[in-house]
Amino acid sequence: MLEIHTIQKGNVSSMRRFFIHPDTIINDEIQLSEQESHHIIKVLRLTVGTLLQLLDGKGNVHEAKIRTIDKHVLLQIISSNHVKGDAVPVRVCQSILKGQKMELLMQKCTELGVSEFTPFYSERCQLKKTEISTISKKYTRWQRIIEEACKQCNNPHMMQLNPVLSFKEMLVEQNESVQKILFWEEQEHKTSLHTCSLQTTEAGLQIVFGPEGGFPVQEIETAQKQGVQILSLGPRILKAETANIAAVSITQHLLGNM
Repeated sequence: MLEIHTIQKGNVSSMRRFFIHPDTIINDEIQLSEQESHHIIKVLRLTVGTLLQLLDGKGNVHEAKIRTIDKHVLLQIISSNHVKGDAVPVRVCQSILKGQKMELLMQKCTELGVSEFTPFYSERCQLKKTEISTISKKYTRWQRIIEEACKQCNNPHMMQLNPVLSFKEMLVEQNESVQKILFWEEQEHKTSLHTCSLQTTEAGLQIVFGPEGGFPVQEIETAQKQGVQILSLGPRILKAETANIAAVSITQHLLGNM
C-alpha cells in the first residue's frame, strides 16, 4: 500500500520532475507517456534505479524509481504526498501582448504561484484582429511553458490556462465573491495596493492588466460598473509585462503566499 502524506509547500525535494495526467490511476507501478519516456531515455539518459518525482498539477506528488527502460519507462511508486495550495488564490487576466511577452508572463506567473491565467483582448491591443483570432494556436506552446516552469520552480500546482475572452467576458468570468482589481496607469497614486484591503478568503482575487497602450476611460468605466477596484502601481510608467510581474509579486507577498 502506498504511503500518503499531506505536506506544506516548500518541503518537496529537488529530484527531477515529470508530469502525469490528473486522472492517472496510481498503483504500485506506472508507465510514463512516450514523450516523457523519450525525455528520460534520450535527453536525460537516466538509468534503472534513478529516483524521480511525478506531478499531476493538482498538488499530488509521487516519489518513484525507474524499474525498467524501454519505449515506455516503467516506474515503481514509493510514496505519495499532497502539497497544499495557497489559501488565497490569485487569478491573473492579461490583455494580449505582442511578440513573446505572453510567453514570459506564462512562465513568471507560474513561478509566482498564480492559480489561473486568462488572456483577453481589449480596445488598445496592438495585435490585428486576424492575429487575435489565431492566438489559440499558441496554447500548446504556452501550456508547455507552464509545465516546464512548474518543474523548474517546484510548484506542484499547475497554473490553469483559460481560453481567450473579450474584455466584457473577462469582467464577468469570476463570481461576486472574488475580489477584482484592475491596475491603471492613470489612476490616482494614493489608490494603490498600499491602501487597498485585500480579502483573505478562499474565494481569492482576480487582478487585471492592460495591453501596451493601456485601457481607455470607457473600459475603466465598464469595469467599475462590474464592481472592479481600480488601483495604481505608483508614479512610474511600467512596461505591460513589468507591471504584471511587479503587481503579482507584491500581491502574493501581501497575501502571505511568498
